[in-house]
Amino acid sequence: MPLDDRLGRRIKLHNLRVLRETIATGSMAKAARRLAMTQPAVSYAIKEMEQVLGVALLHRSPQGVSPTVFGESLAERSIAIFNELRQGIDDIAFLADPTAGELRIGATPPMSAVAGAAIDRLIRRHPRMVFDLIVEPTEILMIELQRRGIELVISRMAEPIAPKGTMAEILFHDRLAVIAGRRSRWARKRQRLQLGDVVAGPWVLPPPEGFLGPMIRAAFESQGLGVPRASVTTASTYTLASLAALGSFLTIHPETMLRVPTEHPLLTALPIALSGVTNPIGLIRLKDRTPSPAAGLFAQELRAVVKAAGLGRGRVPTR
Repeated sequence: MPLDDRLGRRIKLHNLRVLRETIATGSMAKAARRLAMTQPAVSYAIKEMEQVLGVALLHRSPQGVSPTVFGESLAERSIAIFNELRQGIDDIAFLADPTAGELRIGATPPMSAVAGAAIDRLIRRHPRMVFDLIVEPTEILMIELQRRGIELVISRMAEPIAPKGTMAEILFHDRLAVIAGRRSRWARKRQRLQLGDVVAGPWVLPPPEGFLGPMIRAAFESQGLGVPRASVTTASTYTLASLAALGSFLTIHPETMLRVPTEHPLLTALPIALSGVTNPIGLIRLKDRTPSPAAGLFAQELRAVVKAAGLGRGRVPTR
């Protein structure tokens, strides 16, 4: 019998769950307690899969169990299987009732406000919709996208080409701006400023090893300046904005935070030209995953938010 036929008949979702729990706990007895099963039933489920696949999935010892390379690979792949199954169930529920649905989205901290504005618009129209918004750096979000733990990612892209295995739509090109409180001494100056005029700070900046770090360094170096010493270093967009709003600190951050969802009441961009610090902001999804109805609605509202803010958009090549 071909392997595909054997897998279809013998590899059960329940057995995959048993394997994941056993690996997670390092013990068949603990997995049995978590799953409300007997230990022999756990052992049988794993042996059944091992017989079908013809490989050992676990290393067994008196101290417990650990995955073989085969078991680790199967458990890892099963995450995507369960995520896809859950997405299929969500799609069925959404198709049956267009006013309800669940969507898992990823956004970088600077782009969380853009995602939030789109969610707000959707909730007003479909109050029964549910969103799980994951706010993390790009590299973490892309891992979750590949694992199918989230369906869409809103992120700054290093280049206008979709990462391998994905499709991307450029929502807009964002740029960095020198930001200060509206009532700060810098904002009261009406003449055009240079970076050298404000380099003494004080500054609150994102970590130099983060995604914005090289862009900030390039902005200063393009004008023959070194990156100023940060009085405060933080990856928190909220903290950056809060400290700048007090009027004592300057910061550099994507200009989007001043315009989305509405004009920021406490912050303003200083009239300082920063060269070479624009990047595309993309809406990214897996190439081999058909968007769910909820994802389609979210993308529509996201475009509406971008348009309302006067930002441009376009499509990017894939690879």
